[in-house]
Amino acid sequence: MHALVYDTRPWRWALCKAVGTLWPGVYWSGLSGLRPARVPVPPLPSPAWVRLRPILGGICGTDLAVILQRQHPASILQAFSSLPAVCGHENVAVVDHAGPAVTRFAPGDRVVVEPTLSCVPRGIDPVCEPCAAGRFTLCERFRDGDLPPGSMIGWNRFTGGSWAPYFVAHESQLYRVPDALSDEEAVLVDPAAGAVHAVLRHAPADDQTALVLGGGFIGITVVAALRTLGCRSRLVGLARTPLQAERMRAFGADETVVVPAGMNQAARYAAVADRIGGRIVPTRFGHHAFIGGFDTVYDCVGTGSSLTDAMKYARARGTVVQVGTSQIVLADTCPLWFNEQTVLGVNGRAIEDYAGRRLHTYEIVFDLMTRGRLRLSGLLTHRFGLEDWRRALATAAGLRGDAVKVAFEQPPPSGRSPAPMT
Repeated sequence: MHALVYDTRPWRWALCKAVGTLWPGVYWSGLSGLRPARVPVPPLPSPAWVRLRPILGGICGTDLAVILQRQHPASILQAFSSLPAVCGHENVAVVDHAGPAVTRFAPGDRVVVEPTLSCVPRGIDPVCEPCAAGRFTLCERFRDGDLPPGSMIGWNRFTGGSWAPYFVAHESQLYRVPDALSDEEAVLVDPAAGAVHAVLRHAPADDQTALVLGGGFIGITVVAALRTLGCRSRLVGLARTPLQAERMRAFGADETVVVPAGMNQAARYAAVADRIGGRIVPTRFGHHAFIGGFDTVYDCVGTGSSLTDAMKYARARGTVVQVGTSQIVLADTCPLWFNEQTVLGVNGRAIEDYAGRRLHTYEIVFDLMTRGRLRLSGLLTHRFGLEDWRRALATAAGLRGDAVKVAFEQPPPSGRSPAPMT
């Protein structure tokens, strides 16, 4: 099958990094780590696995950060990945073939696949303590069990991913999509679940203030999740463009601040201080202290600059919720110490306490969407075939238009499916 495969070598990585500041297209050129390739259909690792045919495969910000080489090559994520990898973990898919031990799903079922390759998919029994508690993205056994190293579908060398005609997953990873949801809505369930998980981990009180830093998909859905889950705090969104700001207001932000790319720190901080009644104090070399601030700041970007800003925008003893995938960065952590702040990490999905029940985050999102409380229609702004992968990545990177979420679409299969492989 033809798929988008990521693999790289140190010399390629270094060359692309050097060229990328002047020519972003190098990251989808012949020098890049991502390229189309013909690869075999992945076999089922055990009888409890299924083969899936993706309908849509989303481009996640984490995928983009790796492809655009914003992730440092020494990141600990390297220890929990294996290459070459067929990319793509956001998905809505159809079960194409079920192994003989699969009991809850059958060919033709439309599902969203939770990508985490934790203890149960790895055949580990008893499971580790985080998995037993329903915190499977925090699994301690991503390098153990019956499978090669890999924390998730799309970043390992054995499951394949949703940027291909087929990939495989364990039965425990599948969640049936309600009939009321379209494919375009279903492919948004995984990234929206990350936003819902962030809000369930920490939400400001109704009499407090909150800032959502970042006007992309995650920032918009954090705003939406806060309002959908009943938060009535004063909510400010920080966006790069007027269109992003407009979207954040449409999903529930009380007000927004537009800080275009390239705006210096003094201007950024002054614009935010004006909304919250804070003060900025110059230090040296263009840096500034921020006095006052928000009770909670959600960093939906995940860079050194955004983390620095988030900590400065938070008040003394405030909380920064790190939603965007973190990296090896240069950040000013002085506010963390000086203002006795809390920085809270958020990673993906979990079994959550919700409305008196214990539910997977996907199930919560399904419930909110089918009841019309969480409306994400229109956030899938661009769809491309795999053959247009360069244009898709340029769009997702913000070089073509103003995208929110970009996905690859697969045509319906023609002819027979590949033979079962176990």
